[in-house]
Amino acid sequence: MCRRAQGAGFVTWLGTRAERFELIGDADRLRTYRSSPEATRSFCGRCGTPLFFESTRWPGELHITLGSVDPELAAQLQPQVHVHWVEHVPWIGEIHDSLPRHEATGSS
Repeated sequence: MCRRAQGAGFVTWLGTRAERFELIGDADRLRTYRSSPEATRSFCGRCGTPLFFESTRWPGELHITLGSVDPELAAQLQPQVHVHWVEHVPWIGEIHDSLPRHEATGSS
């Protein structure tokens, strides 16, 4: 589902506690839709940029597309884990890092 929502081979998410998040900009432009019974995705109502993901699997967490995060903050972050690894696209090739690989599956 993430690849389809992003229109890309993979998506990089920044996960945080929802109460730590502050939306900078026009909140009236934010649109949401239920992508599965347990998940909600949010996007910009003006340009369509995918922004957030929330799921009942991770209550209280907000997952933010890294591409929509302030570039100065994004530059300070380090990857922590690969999720849904079992579903990765075959053309990505071998990734040589020591990050944990979670093979969780699901449609949200």
